[in-house]
Amino acid sequence: MSLPPPSRIKILKQEPKEEKTFDLAKYHANFKAAKERLDRIAASSLTPPEDFVNPTTLLYDLIDRDIWRLRGLEVIAKHIGFSTKYKSLTVSLFANEEIKTICIRKAKDKAGNPVKWKTFGSKRFMPYRIFDDDDPSLFIGFGIGEFLLLELLELNYLIIQSDSIAHNLSSNPYTPKIEDRYIFALLDNDSSCKATIEPLQAHFESCKVFGLDFENIWDKKLPKGYDFRDFCNDIAKEIRGEKVLADPIEVKEAIIDNLANEIKLLLGGEYE
Repeated sequence: MSLPPPSRIKILKQEPKEEKTFDLAKYHANFKAAKERLDRIAASSLTPPEDFVNPTTLLYDLIDRDIWRLRGLEVIAKHIGFSTKYKSLTVSLFANEEIKTICIRKAKDKAGNPVKWKTFGSKRFMPYRIFDDDDPSLFIGFGIGEFLLLELLELNYLIIQSDSIAHNLSSNPYTPKIEDRYIFALLDNDSSCKATIEPLQAHFESCKVFGLDFENIWDKKLPKGYDFRDFCNDIAKEIRGEKVLADPIEVKEAIIDNLANEIKLLLGGEYE
């Protein structure tokens, strides 16, 4: 078989794929409007359609209802929407007033496989907030549920959307400058999350970084993947017991007291 000379061979260059861009403000507005429509149906005396999904039920499935009673109206109004396509909650993340990321709690990929926290916008964006400047502690949460919880509890926080992001903090434009703080990582019960402590300490070198292991806090073996959301929900259920509702402040104080006891053990009385 003879081949044409190189000069006559036509090489088809593949154009680089453009990164998808989304109008996040429009998505956010649509998700908010969808949730508000469902809320109106739930509040009406009309019988809802058979396929009706109540967003409040989904909120309580994510985070215990008594924790939402802390400052849920404020957090929900800003961050929570509903995807009609996936019949799932959405959570919008902001840098000041600019939407950086929208996450759908439960979705499906093109093959129909379930996907947790389908993301529009930046997966590298790291929400960061200091509620109390006089408190030297800062909690690192891994995931969107942790973001909502730390907002509800009003604890100083940094949120990392996935474990891998913790290994590339220096190249991430969203990494905040954090100095001279006690950083406590709320570790999921798996090796991937626990492996983030070393890179976190290496990057935030003027801080002291510690991992909070919930097996140590509960002093028992926990399922793989047990996380801060499970921890908070378990405490709320324990305090509520057989009652219809628990005092949300009592739930908050119990969560903080359990974390504080573990922190004192880690630091040996160094931190008050």
